[in-house]
Amino acid sequence: MKKFISGILIAGSCLFAQNTNVNLQITNSTIGVYAESGITQNNIKARGFFLYNDNSNKNNFFLLGVKAEGNLIGVNIQNIKFSLIADFVHTKDNTAIPLGFGVFSYIPNLNIPVFVRAEAEYAPKVLSFDNADRFSRFDVNVGYSPITNAEIFAGYRNLSFNHNYNSALYIGLGYNF
Repeated sequence: MKKFISGILIAGSCLFAQNTNVNLQITNSTIGVYAESGITQNNIKARGFFLYNDNSNKNNFFLLGVKAEGNLIGVNIQNIKFSLIADFVHTKDNTAIPLGFGVFSYIPNLNIPVFVRAEAEYAPKVLSFDNADRFSRFDVNVGYSPITNAEIFAGYRNLSFNHNYNSALYIGLGYNF
């Protein structure tokens, strides 16, 4: 529980930064808190994610990393924002440093602001430590922005160290400021 509260405090500290996104992801057995905050004017963001896993061994998931997006990585396609990701991930018995990419876009030609966000990461054996031989993460969500800075969404997440750690559909809500 202390780790969950510390994750919420870290996410709360992002409230005072610029270009920040905080969201909450809920399933029937997990609660995830995600925070992302701009650390430079050039679209570099620090990010963190804490997944509280309500199982008997309390094997929670932590993610800390950076994301470079948009014009900074040299890819600029109208209405689509691409990003490169480098993270540090950890559970009780596994650690890895995955690299990956992400994409974000609002769906064009709709009367309501609907977005699609996806990320994929992978760490081979050379970037996996402790008991992990590899790590992979895939996360995609589709959401709606009812007001300018708020979002509600549904998504699918798959986290895997050697075997499936967490694969779940989730719902969430977030706020951008």
